[in-house]
Amino acid sequence: MKSKLAMALALSLASSLAYAGDGAVKIGVLNDQSSSFSALGGTEVVRAVELAVKDFGGSVLGKPIEIVSADHQNKPDVGLEIAREWLEKDNVDVITDMANSAISLGVNTLIGKDGKVGLFVSPLTDKPTEADCNGHVIAWAYDAYSTVGTTVKALLDGGQKSFFILSPDYEAGKVQEAWVEKAVTDGGGEVKGKIRAPLQTTDFSSYLLQAQSSGAEAIVLNLSGPELVNALKQIQEFGLIAGGMKVAVTFVHQAGARAIGPEALQGVRFSAPWFWNKDDASRDFGERMREITGHAPGWIAAGNYSAVTNYLKAVEKAGTDDADAVLKAMREIKIEDFFVNNSTLYPNGRLIHDMYLLEVKKPSEVTNEDYFQLVSTVPADQAFRPLSETACPLVK
Repeated sequence: MKSKLAMALALSLASSLAYAGDGAVKIGVLNDQSSSFSALGGTEVVRAVELAVKDFGGSVLGKPIEIVSADHQNKPDVGLEIAREWLEKDNVDVITDMANSAISLGVNTLIGKDGKVGLFVSPLTDKPTEADCNGHVIAWAYDAYSTVGTTVKALLDGGQKSFFILSPDYEAGKVQEAWVEKAVTDGGGEVKGKIRAPLQTTDFSSYLLQAQSSGAEAIVLNLSGPELVNALKQIQEFGLIAGGMKVAVTFVHQAGARAIGPEALQGVRFSAPWFWNKDDASRDFGERMREITGHAPGWIAAGNYSAVTNYLKAVEKAGTDDADAVLKAMREIKIEDFFVNNSTLYPNGRLIHDMYLLEVKKPSEVTNEDYFQLVSTVPADQAFRPLSETACPLVK
């Protein structure tokens, strides 16, 4: 009886191991495709991942690469249920993109529990590589430290010393608000006021009146998508800029610039991990994506292309899709492409690389959706938090 039980357990274990490392790579693209973040990535990211797989040859380890995608609708319960189904039943090896920081925190836990791989491009929160790190998630593009600090420093250097902060009322907004406040105070400035607007706010008038009455010299908008569009239009209507207040935007995405227009954004500076007109290789990717989607791509699509391509290289190097072996290979391969320059993959999962301080061009200078111009390149080791300061217990 014992021998039969032992044999059954052994067969079950062997089956589980084979299932976990079966060599058939299945990629899941999980993001918002119908709500506030959809214009920033959404289906454009799916097209970019499809292009990455096509460029890789469509197969790895002798088996076709499969892509599945889903819309989490910015709803944590929906996102977690999709991720759980993928990881526990559908044998998805890697989940990429993960727009929405709150959803990414839950998915981070699931990925660690199930021993799979996460390529987090969209979420701002750094918890998956800091306090909640599990060694299975790689943060590919940016974080608050690498973006907010650069933007605030530019304002301080321009003579603005007092700030009002307007953020969205969700996890990423709280992170951005905290980092803006820290960057301002560390730089010798003063925060005159701060407020959070609910997701999908359309009327920002009460918030802008508070900013105006605070006496702040600059307002920092930690908004994106339709919220940013509406806030900037109302800033023009309220005459904040005409009244002398400087307006800074933590992020300007390609889709945001297209929707808002350079007339409202000209001269605005912000930090980004990539822009499509950066160099010849970036322009080549940009034009190929334009043929597919009809528009020049944003950095979220480019980041997912880069992350998936390097993941597939690691699978090829490892000779298996087993997560631990692939993650080991990811730390051994050289990650350098049109999106990633001067990179190091930290043991906490943070990929550091050069960041870019950009400025929105004047309308007369914009051709072919090339809205941004390079102001300066921020080297990787200056743009990102030093590994010595990480809170990741795996590193400690």
